[in-house]
Amino acid sequence: MAERIRSRVGAVGVLVVAAALVASACSSSSKSNNAGSATSTTSGATSSSSAAPAGSDTSTIKIGYICSCTGPLASSIDVNKRAYQAWVDATNAAGGISGHKIQLFTEDDAFNPATSVTQIHQLVEQDHVLAIASVSNVPSAWASYLQQKGVPVVGTDGSSIEYYSNPNFYYPGQTDDSLPAAVELGAKKVGGKKLAIIYCAESPACQELVQPEKNAAAKYGVPLVYSTAVSASAPNYTAQCLAAQQAGADVLFIADAVSVVETVAKDCNAQGYKPWTEASDGAVGSAFNKAPGLSDKFLSFQPQIPFFVTNTPATQQMVAAFDKYQPGLTSDPNYNGEVVEAWTSAVALGAALQKGGLTGNNAATSQMISNGLNSFNGETLGGLAPPLTWKAGTPHLVDCWFWMGTSNGKFTQPFGTQPDCVPGTSA
Repeated sequence: MAERIRSRVGAVGVLVVAAALVASACSSSSKSNNAGSATSTTSGATSSSSAAPAGSDTSTIKIGYICSCTGPLASSIDVNKRAYQAWVDATNAAGGISGHKIQLFTEDDAFNPATSVTQIHQLVEQDHVLAIASVSNVPSAWASYLQQKGVPVVGTDGSSIEYYSNPNFYYPGQTDDSLPAAVELGAKKVGGKKLAIIYCAESPACQELVQPEKNAAAKYGVPLVYSTAVSASAPNYTAQCLAAQQAGADVLFIADAVSVVETVAKDCNAQGYKPWTEASDGAVGSAFNKAPGLSDKFLSFQPQIPFFVTNTPATQQMVAAFDKYQPGLTSDPNYNGEVVEAWTSAVALGAALQKGGLTGNNAATSQMISNGLNSFNGETLGGLAPPLTWKAGTPHLVDCWFWMGTSNGKFTQPFGTQPDCVPGTSA
């Protein structure tokens, strides 16, 4: 996720960078009713739809994918989108879901709420999609509309408050209500006594992390002794490193883009300050195991199985699809948890259709997808996700995650391969 700016908006409001919110509006759409693929470009944005099967529209499962792709997020959003497309292509090549092929419509809202609303209306009313896969940073602009229409959102990036507050939103991984607890519990696991936080200065939303983290610190016992905002364009972070060191922090949580996490760790390391460093899911880069200050004593909590794990049947299937349908994806410098988020979201949607009753003799519907999702009871999607138990009419909190870290220049799973959870919840 080099240059990936991880959005964590909502009650905890972490990892939002205002630079990522400054982008020109653009609109794009695509439709394909023939076998093969089609692309169209409008106002500089590209949209594509995957192969559609021959036959009537009712034989096709139409899915909308909306992202805030334009701007500084482009490279990282691209790996998310490529991962989702790989699942579509692999599924269609295997005959689809119960014989129904998938048609994917993509939109780029460029962080513009008005554009995003227009595109969502088009996806629902003109393209007739059955569900939305979202990597949009402005879902609050259209959340109520989709809820009224009964079109579920199965997120490929769970970085908005809707995923743990709106019953129409589903994210197959850790939801952000548990992020402050995860920071604290991670600090305790590595023997930390005092915590510091460095977070983005570009958006006021980042400041919202501080009080929830103080609350979690009071509950779990690793006090927050230092917190400060930093600019992504700062020449260095030496002063902040020294201040955290002087405060006695032996654990440093960096809530910012991958590039900032890497630079802060490098600058702290250069000053001889070598705390345990924490960062969350999409803020973890594929090169962290080789980066100064991060190649050892680094800890992260991931919403799904860590991206470097490739020895399970589910992850082997995922990587094989990437290699076949998106060559070069696994070697992309932005390859990280974003790809697992996208793939797991797509797998969840496919599982929901099957659980919801899709056969070769009926047509897929939005209600079928919702019913299938709401039937998940301890569902792990082959080990890709922590246990998912969702019920209709209630927000879908997932307060469990996977640990990953580094040791001696290698990525590790320091506390085992199974998910961990907020105390009082279960995996």
